[in-house]
Amino acid sequence: MESNAPELTAPELNTRAVRGINRILPSSMRYGHFRFYWLGLLAGVTGHQMLLSFTLGWLMFQLTGEERDLAFLGIAIAVPAMTLNVVGGTLADRLEPKFLVAMAQSISATVVVGLALLVMTDRVEVWHLLAAAVTIGALQAFDQPSRAAVFPRLVEREHIVSAVTMSELVWNGVRVLGPTLAGFLIEQLSIGASMLFSAGTFYVMGTVTAFLRLRPRPPATGRVLQQVFEGLRYVRKHEIFALIMLLTFCNSMFGMTFIHLMPSFAKEVLEVGADKIGILLGASGVGAILGTITVANLRGHHPKGLAILGGAVAYGLALLLFSAAASQGWYLISMGMLIMVGITNSIYLVGGMTTIQHLVPDRLRGRVMGVYAITWSLGPFGMVQGGFIAQYFGAPVAVAVGAAIIILVAISILLYSSNLRGLRAQMPAELQLAYAE
Repeated sequence: MESNAPELTAPELNTRAVRGINRILPSSMRYGHFRFYWLGLLAGVTGHQMLLSFTLGWLMFQLTGEERDLAFLGIAIAVPAMTLNVVGGTLADRLEPKFLVAMAQSISATVVVGLALLVMTDRVEVWHLLAAAVTIGALQAFDQPSRAAVFPRLVEREHIVSAVTMSELVWNGVRVLGPTLAGFLIEQLSIGASMLFSAGTFYVMGTVTAFLRLRPRPPATGRVLQQVFEGLRYVRKHEIFALIMLLTFCNSMFGMTFIHLMPSFAKEVLEVGADKIGILLGASGVGAILGTITVANLRGHHPKGLAILGGAVAYGLALLLFSAAASQGWYLISMGMLIMVGITNSIYLVGGMTTIQHLVPDRLRGRVMGVYAITWSLGPFGMVQGGFIAQYFGAPVAVAVGAAIIILVAISILLYSSNLRGLRAQMPAELQLAYAE
């Protein structure tokens, strides 16, 4: 089905200023509805990072004071998300994904408002927090693959890599804003205020997404179970996809432990408050922005595969240095190491994401991104292994163990896979054709 060009292409305005602006904008930002989506995403992801990367963990640690309870919080989020992600991706291919995003965001916001009211009335208990986490995790299973199927349809196919980069820039950039803002609101106001702010951003994201105009694509038809297995077979068949998802799994399971354990780093290792630890997390966001910009500037002859694998190795090394600095109580050096963590993490994750989104056909995008989302949904399980290791050996040791695993996996892929190792930023036509099947 041919695309509806008037819905996607920015109007030609015969003014010198507008033409000049369009020349310096990334190609995806020249589409009006993508800009609209991008601003909504900026709001929604800010609230998401505030809530899941900081506020819920802070509340749990305040209620119990035990690192292992951060692990239980992670399980509550991860299990429903992991279980339902492929189903959510299949529905994104069968239905209009923008409405699935709007539904998931709106219900999540309402759940967070309810939890905030319990906090502000001093009635919150651990089971309330866990129930909210289970609900939010289940809704993420429909939100993540649907959102990943929405924004590539806001631009023409040749601009998908730009769209992915700009979307990832939001996710990485709000590492600066989200944790810092959450820490500030908790320190100056309350945990409830931070939750209400997050809920408001979810409502904004849901409303914006519902009104987007997308590039048409035929919906998937047939039995749901058959479509689910079609998506799984596609990923298994294509080596580059499978290895990129393995790297993402390692990042989620072992590489993000430092974020989940920040309440422990704050109170027991670095001995700082919520505002200081928010700034520390924000430092990784500064690095993430720089890393995303690096990926955006890769050109045809650049070795993208080596950048992805080298970035993964460097990420593990940066995490080792951070854990060593934090264990000595060196706050400023820890901040510097987290800038390097952010840079290297973005290079290999954004590089992998742009590769998948560029190669996957529209008819399978929801299902493939549903499988990819599973690797992200496993992230809270990092709370499990990290929380238990931290309980007995301390948070710095938990981070170092995860870093060592990432290094070993990345080096193994580097030695084993010539296909990923030899990947260039400009993918040859025969590769794109092979992945279109």
